Amino acid sequence: MPAGYKHGDTPAKAMVRGTISYLESQGLPVNKSAIFRHFELSRSQGYAALSASPKPKREDPEWGETRGRPSKISDSDQQKMEEILWDDKFEDVSLNWNGLAKAAGLEMNCNRRTLHRTLGTLAYRRCLACGRTHTHKRHREKRCDYARKALMAYPLLEDWRRMRFSAELHFAFGLDGKMRLTPRAGEKLCSSCAQQPGLDWPRDIRRLHAWVAVGHGFKSELVFYDSSTSPKDSGTMSMADYCDKVLDKVVKPWLTAGGPGSFILEEDADVFAHGSASKVNLAQQWKDTHGLRCTFSCGESPDLSPLDSLVWPAGKQWTSAVLTDWQDETLRRAAREAWAGVGQDKIDMWVDVMPQRLQQVVESEGRMVAW
Repeated sequence: MPAGYKHGDTPAKAMVRGTISYLESQGLPVNKSAIFRHFELSRSQGYAALSASPKPKREDPEWGETRGRPSKISDSDQQKMEEILWDDKFEDVSLNWNGLAKAAGLEMNCNRRTLHRTLGTLAYRRCLACGRTHTHKRHREKRCDYARKALMAYPLLEDWRRMRFSAELHFAFGLDGKMRLTPRAGEKLCSSCAQQPGLDWPRDIRRLHAWVAVGHGFKSELVFYDSSTSPKDSGTMSMADYCDKVLDKVVKPWLTAGGPGSFILEEDADVFAHGSASKVNLAQQWKDTHGLRCTFSCGESPDLSPLDSLVWPAGKQWTSAVLTDWQDETLRRAAREAWAGVGQDKIDMWVDVMPQRLQQVVESEGRMVAW
């Protein structure tokens, strides 16, 4: 085994444990010394393998992953490009991904999709700590156009009181036992806040994904749509799951109770499952069949949805409750308790100022509205 190997278990040690476990489960005699010799381990190495903690290494805060190819974009290069995205001098420049790398003085040997995956979005930046925002020219134009059309389509306060804002919430649980909502693509720490101790989030070891909707005098329950709690699961909802688990089982009873004219469902335009990418798909067919009135949000605009802004604690992190185990039901209970703490008065207040927020977007030429 090469020097510096840090993956925790060698294959030989893992096979020793597996062999002995199998023999014991079948009631067969176990000669540990013979098994150690077969896998070319000394007596001390063999017993060390048997006494090793079964706890996954990824849950150990002192352990760092060493597998996988090196990143195509170094940390220093990422930082240089982040500084450009926060720089006021570039707010009126319509940068593409290649232009961003060039502005940062980098010679990139990777494609724009790699840059997109690494940095998230070119559209905006919002600091999770201090609230500082930065919105790029092309996105500001899109937001202005959306705000004008929304004010024209829904000019009255009563229009917004009939709106039910929906979104997927992605709860993340860290090694320190605390919980947060995973940030949007453009929600980062600005260069000043990134230097402050205690603001970094530890590595996720569990994630939980749920759909919710809120409105004036209305707040749904959490709808958990993904059975996986793996930290690598992004929680991307399929269109089939959206139609079955959300529209059919949750939204349809609302239509039955109040009728198609009783509310308007606002859906997240950034989520493919909602059907915003085309006019002919399963989600759109369901809405047409059942007479669901709906509209799509302005993409990449967390300031225009209560489920991305006002109702959450600072930094989208809960600092009071600390989990002591990672069972699925424990995670769901923690998420439900956090959701129960969201007050209806905050939601109602946010809905009532929606026309003013949209007007602020127009007057500020598309910049983010503070919350």
